[in-house]
Amino acid sequence: MNQRLNKYFDKQELTLFGICVAFKGTKGDIVLKAESPDYQVNSSEPILVELHGYLVPFFIEEDSIFYSKTDEISFKFDTVNTNTEASEFIGKKFYVLTDTMLTFDDENSDKEISFKYLNYSCYDQHNTFLGKITDVDDIPGNPLLIIHDSFGKEILVPVNAAEILDENDIIQTVKITVPEGLLDIIDN
Repeated sequence: MNQRLNKYFDKQELTLFGICVAFKGTKGDIVLKAESPDYQVNSSEPILVELHGYLVPFFIEEDSIFYSKTDEISFKFDTVNTNTEASEFIGKKFYVLTDTMLTFDDENSDKEISFKYLNYSCYDQHNTFLGKITDVDDIPGNPLLIIHDSFGKEILVPVNAAEILDENDIIQTVKITVPEGLLDIIDN
């Protein structure tokens, strides 16, 4: 075997990064329970997934990474495009090369949440403009998207219910599902 590649398949050179607990969205995004809250995704290096007794390398789409304070990280592999494909990863162990592993700076106790859609214009599943996504309130187990509409109202949408339906990075727009009745509560 090629010596440069050999290190990726020697478990002594690897660290358990986490275990896949779910998939989300419609395009095969993976939800990983990280082994440590300090682990950070290094999208320039492969993640090795233990499949059928073998370590198989996968690369992450850099813009798809989302961290939560509940030690979960969601991302999309560049070769996984459906939920059926993503479901194959549930319960599987994910490893990274120990010497390329990234962690959050220990001095930074207020870990910033990397959320791709901050400052994007947000639309619901009916193409109704909701406002701009200004923040994520990272309530453990129930993080909320904070959206400010044109009138200054704050709309809180549970991240777990906000499935991404469409996005346009060029004009910074995102279309999400909003639970039925949520906007009716806000309007009252």
